[in-house]
Amino acid sequence: MKLVAGKNGRICSAELFPPRTAFDASRQADGSVRIVQLVEKEVPLVKPIRTREGFLMLPVKVSRESIRAALRADHDAQ
Repeated sequence: MKLVAGKNGRICSAELFPPRTAFDASRQADGSVRIVQLVEKEVPLVKPIRTREGFLMLPVKVSRESIRAALRADHDAQ
């Protein structure tokens, strides 16, 4: 499908872009544009605990490797 941007630089297609839907657009190395619909995901939350000094801390130590692995898995899923 060929789409042409209007004078305001907007692309309109009701069947491809439903109203009030978020998209991520990125320019590829070959000059094409990749448009991906963003979907909400269930994000795990960790409730912080307050120390005697008044600081908020995580109840468990989270390693950099586990954060890196979670981000990589999310990126590869796209």
